[in-house]
Order: sequence, then structure tokens, then C-alpha cells
Amino acid sequence: MSNYVDLAFATPLTPLYLVILGSIAAAVVANILRERRLVSQIVGGMVLIPLILRLLLVK
Repeated sequence: MSNYVDLAFATPLTPLYLVILGSIAAAVVANILRERRLVSQIVGGMVLIPLILRLLLVK
């Protein structure tokens, strides 16, 4: 966990990047939950996967 915190605060802009990324991911999740069509939910899930990986700082 401390390694993630060290990476999250590596530069001054990284926390801002993570906050923006988290808000976009939350908006995508909200859109997936509101969407009725299965195809749109699947597309939303495919968009969400790289966002979560970037939020976890996976390179």
C-alpha cells in the first residue's frame, strides 16, 4: 500500500490526475447502471477496464 501512495504522490500533478480519472470512472459506472441496453452496458464495461487500471497505476 505504501508503494501505491508513493506513486500517487510522485509528482504534484499525479493526485489531480487520479481525482479526475476517478470522477470519470464514477461517471462511467453511473452510466452503465442507468443504461438499459445490454450492448451499451458492455461497451461501458470495456471503457471502464482501462480507466480502473490507470486508477490503480498499472503500467
